[in-house]
Amino acid sequence: MEVSVEVNASVAGKVQTQSSLFIELIDDFINSASALFADNCVSIYIMGSLSRGGFSEFASDIDLGIILTKVNSDTAAHIDSLVKTIRSNHPSINNNLSVFWGSVESINGDADGGRYPPFDRLDLIEHATLLLGKEVRDQLKLPTQKELEVSCVEFALEKLATSERTQEFCDCQRIANKGVVYVTKTILFPARFIYLLKSGVIAGNQESADYYVTNYLLGPDAILVNKGYEWRVNGFPERIDEVAECLQIGLVPLYVRFIDLYVDVVRNYGRDDLVQQLQSWKQKIELTRF
Repeated sequence: MEVSVEVNASVAGKVQTQSSLFIELIDDFINSASALFADNCVSIYIMGSLSRGGFSEFASDIDLGIILTKVNSDTAAHIDSLVKTIRSNHPSINNNLSVFWGSVESINGDADGGRYPPFDRLDLIEHATLLLGKEVRDQLKLPTQKELEVSCVEFALEKLATSERTQEFCDCQRIANKGVVYVTKTILFPARFIYLLKSGVIAGNQESADYYVTNYLLGPDAILVNKGYEWRVNGFPERIDEVAECLQIGLVPLYVRFIDLYVDVVRNYGRDDLVQQLQSWKQKIELTRF
């Protein structure tokens, strides 16, 4: 019991939320993960907006990172089981729980296994806060700008360019009906990737939204990005059709801008495969206007 109280005090002083519900979940994760991995657990971090600020209890992911001495073929299954247990222990929290894991060697690309894509590896190195164990981030290699930019494109093509999501551009009421988390991720992912491209650094939703609005002001896409950040912090307006209307006007220009900027980037890297996929996606998006 003394350990749990001590950890709770530590968590409360480090996370960017005052909600006891979230603190209890993180405390549960720390205790469960350290018990599950025992001596194999080197460090546990909070990442993302819980660490760097801007956390939204409406919509933000709960991002946590584990550093292990080694990973093997069973580690992924253990992580999945851990996440399911934590989720079931805290049913009142609907936020997505995202856990990144690996060893120093796997994160640096010197061994197989783990889950630390370049974008999240940079977030770990630059913004994470140590909750348990020893600090090892000085042993980690920063991802290159090429790694970051290519991973943004690969993520967008895998997660945002699906047939289902593209068809939703024809009827944005379908997007709005899926709730604040789905809507705001749909809006703010492209804005964050554009910020990374232009600045070379990772920022939260507020900085990314502010940058977009400042540099592309008065366009329907900038209005949508501004609204998207507002919804992420405060939730939807009473009339859900207002959300659908903003999406219908601003979503296509937002995605076309994102695609056009990144087509030039991956073309310069000689990734013609990604260029073709982005251009095909753009054509499908633009067809939804008619």
